[in-house]
Amino acid sequence: MSKCKRAVIDYGCGIAEFWGSFTKASVERQFMRHANQCFGIRKSIMGFELKSIEPSVLPEPWCLMTGAATVLKHSGDIIVWNEAGDKIKSEFD
Repeated sequence: MSKCKRAVIDYGCGIAEFWGSFTKASVERQFMRHANQCFGIRKSIMGFELKSIEPSVLPEPWCLMTGAATVLKHSGDIIVWNEAGDKIKSEFD
């Protein structure tokens, strides 16, 4: 996969920030796979509009979590996954 990127996404009912190893071609698939695991966003997804994508690093302090590879931030919630796709911080932590 590519190096870490930050995407800003309009999902129809709000704006999300999404960090991880994806490309412009794969960001929608990656976002949907991760967002659909989250209670606070999955029923609010009305669409997908990529507002921006840029090289980045995972945001602090989440980058300091052992194994952190993907971060989703929306509506005040922050969810973190490891490289295997397991949640290591849920919206309820």
